[in-house]
Amino acid sequence: MTYRGIADDVQLATLTRILDEYCEQTGIEGSHPAREHLARRLIALFSGGIDSPDDIRMALDGIAKDWKPNGTHP
Repeated sequence: MTYRGIADDVQLATLTRILDEYCEQTGIEGSHPAREHLARRLIALFSGGIDSPDDIRMALDGIAKDWKPNGTHP
């Protein structure tokens, strides 16, 4: 049984894949501070009950718009 907000191995792999794909599509590299910020938000979204990959991506769109892929933050 999986409790709300607690990821099992499959869910954790899915969340990692979502983050990896999202960062690749938006040009956020592995060492960019935005990646860590998005990872924290992704976990918060999941912990809050948002577990649909599409819903998570839409929420990340709202968060990522404030980050620039060139390493600067507004």
